[in-house]
Amino acid sequence: MTAHPPLLRDKRIAVMGSGSGLGLAVARAAEAAGAEVLGIDREARFDHLAELYRLDPGDPASVDALAQALPDDLDGLALFPALPDGPPARQLAHGLAAPKRLAALLAPRLAPGAGIVVRGATADANRTGALAAIRAGASLAPGDCDAFAERWSLNAEPTRTPRLIGWAMTAWAQSRAVAWPGLRVNAVIPAAPDGRLPLALAADLGLDAGDGASIAARAAIFLLSDLAQGLTGASLAADGGLSAQTQTRLEGL
Repeated sequence: MTAHPPLLRDKRIAVMGSGSGLGLAVARAAEAAGAEVLGIDREARFDHLAELYRLDPGDPASVDALAQALPDDLDGLALFPALPDGPPARQLAHGLAAPKRLAALLAPRLAPGAGIVVRGATADANRTGALAAIRAGASLAPGDCDAFAERWSLNAEPTRTPRLIGWAMTAWAQSRAVAWPGLRVNAVIPAAPDGRLPLALAADLGLDAGDGASIAARAAIFLLSDLAQGLTGASLAADGGLSAQTQTRLEGL
């Protein structure tokens, strides 16, 4: 991968999930692009960070306390928390309820023109049938994750959970596109929650599967930068062409 241009020079960016996976890739890319990076994570990992704020995403009180502790006038908020092992309710709390709550609390205090970037998911043939769950997920509140998982049968099919989280985060970002004057809210669509590319697709591209995280992180940096001013409510596929392949197959193109 080539060097990052300094798209975030003199900017202060908070990255939720900075300790691992795609969040770590975004923190690395933001630092390389010139940003002062404030990390948010459960783990005490300081790579690529100017400061680290510890968070238990499963505890609503921890999210509220974090929002109070973070400084005013951040130039960007990147929401890429790792999805933990465990039951669907735990993944929902970490990957959906907590980042939405944090963004809502911080939005009034972000700098004018700031960007919020979330992690979405590729739309496949199952998305249309999941619209009711997506709508419910977009408004999911902390503390309601167990009931949500039961209502939408995620405990019976837990592998559906990461994809539903991504779809709901995308829907939430679109619903917030013009809700906060002066702020931009967009989604990056990686190939997987941690950014990794499918092995066959990576081989076709001449890449390693792990390169997918860097591709998605670069897309997040663009959306956080001044080059994306005026761009809000967008979903930027940064998945090595996976979304395009999926859509063309669905539409017979």
